[in-house]
Amino acid sequence: MIKNASLLCAVALSFPTFASAAEDEEAMFDESVRNFGFTSGAAHQCAGPAKRPEIESDALRAFSGLVRLFGSDHAFMYAAAFGAGSTMQIDRSKCPEHLASFSKSMDRQAGDKQ
Repeated sequence: MIKNASLLCAVALSFPTFASAAEDEEAMFDESVRNFGFTSGAAHQCAGPAKRPEIESDALRAFSGLVRLFGSDHAFMYAAAFGAGSTMQIDRSKCPEHLASFSKSMDRQAGDKQ
């Protein structure tokens, strides 16, 4: 009986650890979605007029993929962060980084056309 109680306590005490790890992973994923959205918006802001339609198309593709795979909450996070990245004042010296990061995130090499 004591053995069963000990086992039950060990299992019960391990659940918060699992829950905490899952919550941490969820928070990290949410932050990644927001960072991707911000970088997408910043890349849009940094891009020249000729490149913006391509970035807009890629951003819509990313949004659609998020809706399809993770639901509207994550897609909304992406869209809100895209809006922030495309409208807030950014350090223009980081534009090459934003453009490269967005391109890499969309599985494109710089200069590639699909």
